[in-house]
Amino acid sequence: MSIPTIPKLADELFLRPIVISMNSLALSCLMSYVMSANGTLDWRPITICVTSDILAMGADHLKDKEEEFSSDRNNANDPRIASWFVYARTFLAASAVLLTLALSQCPISTLLTTAAFVAPALLWTTPISFKKFGLISRRLLGRFGKDKRQPSTSAPTLVIKRIPGMKAIFNGIIRGCGIYTVVLSVLSGSGNLTNTLPTPWSVVQLIVWSTVNRSCHAIMTDVRDFEDDLKAGVPTIPVLLGSVVKTKVILTACHVLVMLAFIENAYIMGSCLFATALVWMLGKHSPKKAFLFSSHSQSLFIIWYLSTRHI
Repeated sequence: MSIPTIPKLADELFLRPIVISMNSLALSCLMSYVMSANGTLDWRPITICVTSDILAMGADHLKDKEEEFSSDRNNANDPRIASWFVYARTFLAASAVLLTLALSQCPISTLLTTAAFVAPALLWTTPISFKKFGLISRRLLGRFGKDKRQPSTSAPTLVIKRIPGMKAIFNGIIRGCGIYTVVLSVLSGSGNLTNTLPTPWSVVQLIVWSTVNRSCHAIMTDVRDFEDDLKAGVPTIPVLLGSVVKTKVILTACHVLVMLAFIENAYIMGSCLFATALVWMLGKHSPKKAFLFSSHSQSLFIIWYLSTRHI
């Protein structure tokens, strides 16, 4: 386990959540613009998506770093390092306030949609014990029937993060389908939803492109951690395939298929080509911060599109 330092804490607790959430900022801006009837940006879905991203990732990183801090006796009484955890909690609290403010200005459907997509992200590393569910079911059976079986002393524990492939699936669905659904619920609730998206965009393009892109980026972060995951026995997709090269071939195929499916959209084509180039440029020996470029293979081309619309 690595020793927490102030630069590492600043990176993990602040810089990384903010930088990653900028993709949600770009994507929610694009969807808000092309899906609105009057071609404007609605601050509500944008704020919801960005703050939700920060809360989910920030809480995950905060939990990991607090465990590292508490296990290191040398730093356990260091007030400088301890203060960074206070700053991180304040940062997350401020994000929660902004999220609450935005949700208060939206229909109830937006709240339900946000909860449906954020809850799995917040439970990402939380051990889910089936023992409690077993005890509840036995009590119900004992109340309504005559179940005399003794409760088992042990029960399996589920951690969503450790299910093979779930990281990629969750990232894709939450940041692809989730952002689209939030924007849809806000705009439809305010009567500002367009019936036809401007050329060259379509609903299918937005959902498929975003979902595949975010899923592939999640797998790229597993490529980065391939050797550590292999030693620890973490069942990521690269570890299950037993090869970084095989993983990159699959990622390349995914990006190429999306590009060919939406070849009429120059922005999606450019994004897929850029993402494919990053697949082969980045590897297990690349600096960790270099993988932030992979997280923004969409953002650059979204900015290009929005800049041509003089927003």
